[in-house]
Amino acid sequence: MRSDRALKVHAIYAVLDDVPLFAASVASIYPYVSGITVITSHDRDWMGRDRDPSPLVGTILSRELDPDRKIELIVANETNEARTRNRAMDFAAPRPASIRVRRQSDHDRDLVPPDYFLIIDADEIYEGAAFERLMAYVARSRRPLYRVACVRYFKRWNYRIDGLEWTIAFVRADQRLRHLRLRRRSLPRRAAARVPGLPASVTSRLRGFVDIPPDVGVFHHGSYVGPRARIEDKLRSFGHHDQIAPRWLSDVYDPWTPESSDFNPMRPELFPRAEYVDVSALPPEIGQRDWPVDYFD
Repeated sequence: MRSDRALKVHAIYAVLDDVPLFAASVASIYPYVSGITVITSHDRDWMGRDRDPSPLVGTILSRELDPDRKIELIVANETNEARTRNRAMDFAAPRPASIRVRRQSDHDRDLVPPDYFLIIDADEIYEGAAFERLMAYVARSRRPLYRVACVRYFKRWNYRIDGLEWTIAFVRADQRLRHLRLRRRSLPRRAAARVPGLPASVTSRLRGFVDIPPDVGVFHHGSYVGPRARIEDKLRSFGHHDQIAPRWLSDVYDPWTPESSDFNPMRPELFPRAEYVDVSALPPEIGQRDWPVDYFD
């Protein structure tokens, strides 16, 4: 099915904290999405361990980021990121039996499920024009899953890592995730997708997702940007915790300089090197925001 009708996109955040980054992320997509569901464990990490309650919840409830009341908040006891996101998607796009109810009053508003979910983390920021192009690209073919490339940064927004990284970003409302932000396919299907000469449409069906060309749009990923305390907390609690190289924080992150190479905490070669970027060269969604200390040099 092809349609040029504008997409109704609902953003899904599964977050623990990161208020400054979250605020910038929400601001970057807020004008373009129909709604946002934030799901958090608030005072537990992804391992189910106690942690200091997150100020994120109070920030959301204050509506300071949400003048149009687009954001709904779920506090859950979850230890699996994929299941967390899936539960948030179930909330935003419930099964028909859940919303086929008798009208209660004249104030009842219809619940219209979205066409797509935007799977987004607190440290991901989009440029407005790029986001509109990405939505238009998805609207033309409406495949189940789309990957978007991201530009990555390290320590400060001033240091951009060479190359791009890809992640699932647009998920059709009838789809769900199997692991983190992935939809795993069988080994035979993945192998068949690597056969040279296949049409792009066949390859995408075998892989299970479509890659949106970077010239259509990318997002900006501040995964390792900010104060050291933020990075330490991230490494302790995020979904890749068991893949981190021992002593990476003290042996790689702390002595890092712009001349360093191969410094990703799980697969070093994924971060081959970084180059300096002046604030004026950053998108306004990043460069024109008022950040706390340790987000810029």
